[in-house]
Amino acid sequence: MNVKDINLTPAELQAILDHKRSMSVARGREISLEDAIEHFIEHYELDWMREKQRLDLAEQRHEIEKHKYLRSEKEGRDIGKARAAEEWCEKYAHIWRAEHESLERNGFLQMVIVIQSERGLHFEPASTLATLAQQYGCEVYLHRTGMEFANFILQGRKYLNVKSVLCLLTVKAERGEQLEFIAAGPQAKTALESIAAYISQGTKPQEIEAFPGVE
Repeated sequence: MNVKDINLTPAELQAILDHKRSMSVARGREISLEDAIEHFIEHYELDWMREKQRLDLAEQRHEIEKHKYLRSEKEGRDIGKARAAEEWCEKYAHIWRAEHESLERNGFLQMVIVIQSERGLHFEPASTLATLAQQYGCEVYLHRTGMEFANFILQGRKYLNVKSVLCLLTVKAERGEQLEFIAAGPQAKTALESIAAYISQGTKPQEIEAFPGVE
């Protein structure tokens, strides 16, 4: 199984990160994301998918019931379950699915930033960025358009581990290029703020005093 070719959803990735933490604790050592993906898919994904589908269907039924109530109130009569379901599926199902599979809904923060430093993101800046990310208790991943190496694919886009210098060295981004970061974990917001300050201002972490927040 080549886990790097599997196209994950945000919900799957969050479940895998939870699984990765559990595996690391159980085995007394840090488990790689690739190993966690493979182990999760082989041993847990089927049950996880069944439970997710059960919960999703229950929530959809609840949304349809709310739609039925509001539409019936507006028309002054009971529109019935079948019509309510048809209307909701036609008008709102795609919005509901998009929201439920969004990064934010599944515990991720996202940041898009343009490199300002003349040094771009090569050896020294990459090493500094990895060291900076390692200071925080969260997972941080990077996407750049056209990059070849990746630790995983999320919604059709390649991402790599920001805490790995070797991974970052494959990016080779220049000044003016746009990078996307996603992070999950207790210190995700703080980590992204620090990364934003480093990349947008071209300063080293020890030079940073204030930086913009993450939306």
